[in-house]
Amino acid sequence: MSFKAVAFDLDGTLYSPPSLYAHCIDLGLRHARLLSAYAAVRKQLRSLSDTSDFRRNAPDDAVSFRRFQASLVARHMRISEESAAAGIDKFLYRDLPERFRFIRPYPGVTACLDALDAMGLPLGLMSDLPPHRKLELLGLTGRFKVALCAEDTGFLKPEKEPFEALAFAMGFEPDQVLYVGNKKEYDVAGAHKAGMTTAIVSRRPVAEADFSFFDWRDLVEWISLNR
Repeated sequence: MSFKAVAFDLDGTLYSPPSLYAHCIDLGLRHARLLSAYAAVRKQLRSLSDTSDFRRNAPDDAVSFRRFQASLVARHMRISEESAAAGIDKFLYRDLPERFRFIRPYPGVTACLDALDAMGLPLGLMSDLPPHRKLELLGLTGRFKVALCAEDTGFLKPEKEPFEALAFAMGFEPDQVLYVGNKKEYDVAGAHKAGMTTAIVSRRPVAEADFSFFDWRDLVEWISLNR
């Protein structure tokens, strides 16, 4: 096992999810119907992406992905596609990211990124949702050589395409990248499909991951021993 670069998931990996939920209760209540439909559609999209029919006609960029996503949400809610697209854009892609002004990274995250940078390891990030405004408000702008949204590939985790796109954008083969996430079914499974080494943020060991940790100093130590 060896790697030449380290990449991260964002949501739930670099910060504690309960801290976000606490600051988004009003948004969730105000848009409960849309949120329920959106969650159901994202689950549907993940299951569809494994089918040959979907792959033959898969979206090839974020614009076509979001158009298809909006059409599914519209069907679910029995509203127009235009209304669904506008609601998703305002709630999920504009209003919710602004709440990150109240969120801070997990203790140890910035020290970990500093340590990895000092080792000369290029850092990347790939999230299922647009990361740039969130990173800005978390105080992490400029930390990553590459920051991608999986939607840009037309697929969501755990499909291999977003992970392969991340490795390519960083200038490495997937097997040269360590991917750090918090979900075994999305982050670990998807990164392994692409051939990456994996680490997971978890209070308990996760057998599917190559390394499990909760203290970010442990991740730094493990990387220094295994790079």
